[in-house]
Amino acid sequence: LEKVFVEAQKLIRQYLLAKYYFREQNEFYQTFDFAEIARVKGLEGKYKQSMTRLIQMQEQAPAKNAIHFHQQFQLETAIHYVESIENQYRGDINIPNVLHATEMYYQIRKVTLLSRYLLQLKVAKLETPEFIQEQIENLQVPERCLEDSEQLKINLEIFKAMRKESLESSDIRALFNLLKTYEPKLDDETLQEFYTYLRNFAVLVIRTDRENYDTYHLHYELIRDNLKRGYLHYEGRLTPNRYLSIIMTATLVKEFEWALEILEENKNCLHGENEDSDIYRFTKARYLFAMGEFAACLDILPDNSPYIEFFLLGKRLEIMVYYELGSELLQFKLDAFKAYLSRTARKVLPDILREGQTSFINFLYQLVASVPGDKARSDRVAKRIRENKHVAEWHWVLEKAEALKR
Repeated sequence: LEKVFVEAQKLIRQYLLAKYYFREQNEFYQTFDFAEIARVKGLEGKYKQSMTRLIQMQEQAPAKNAIHFHQQFQLETAIHYVESIENQYRGDINIPNVLHATEMYYQIRKVTLLSRYLLQLKVAKLETPEFIQEQIENLQVPERCLEDSEQLKINLEIFKAMRKESLESSDIRALFNLLKTYEPKLDDETLQEFYTYLRNFAVLVIRTDRENYDTYHLHYELIRDNLKRGYLHYEGRLTPNRYLSIIMTATLVKEFEWALEILEENKNCLHGENEDSDIYRFTKARYLFAMGEFAACLDILPDNSPYIEFFLLGKRLEIMVYYELGSELLQFKLDAFKAYLSRTARKVLPDILREGQTSFINFLYQLVASVPGDKARSDRVAKRIRENKHVAEWHWVLEKAEALKR
């Protein structure tokens, strides 16, 4: 019986591999492999026919992206191999074409990965290896490469923007205009990646300019547009942080009806969701808080999460709800969160994220210690909040400080 199971597993594996291999989007590799089989078996006519088809496919490719140049490298290398075997000591045996395809693929991947690394640096605590720092500071891309790839041009502009210490609204507009210019020449996968950067640009600008409401609305419109196109999903599902970000952005610009619609429509297509639906419950709690339904927010809020963003969100929501309700538990929750930030968070959170949580706690202590109607103190606290752009829940904390005047 065990032998039958082993054989069955082999058959299933072979079936799945064959089904994956014979996907329509895998036509290049199917044709490439068939050409190699024909060459090895001496079927010269079939080999030449397949190679001609491969050349046509590459010439007709709608987008000159990293995948295209990787395929071009494989094709040119195959041509070089055959010409090397048949070398009559004439010609360049296709080496220039191999090197060009190699360089194009390398440049696109290098700039893409450096941009991604710079984005990660803005949200995570990392020690940058010396060789990467050298690349960041001294990156040079040959002009000939830029002329051959729209993807590389846009990636380089993204890299230049990400290299700045802080982004500005003009960076968002510049990238948006660039995407609109080259959009007809870009494939969906590449566009999805670029629009992700555009949304990240908006988030980074908002973090440094909390009262730039035009950027909030631009970010919301980008999310609506990208969600409709399917750019926010990965393999048909949303990541936890993206799901939360969509709802938080929509509620921030008061689009509550749309937020609830998206919240419910996507609750069963979330990466990493558990059997208790904790990602959905955290996100629904955030929505309920924005709607002013504080008791319902506490009822649905999970106790913990392996995702640090959701864990921190849960702690902040508890504190904000208890503040809104005037609960006696508020002081206890404040002290507990402060202890966590001073003991544990220092080891696991990037500085900018930890500082945002710490500022949140410090301002809450100031709000709790304030007397309603004290306009002078309210103005002082509000001024400090406006100067601290990284404080978590910035809008809510500022609103509560302003409310002390009344």
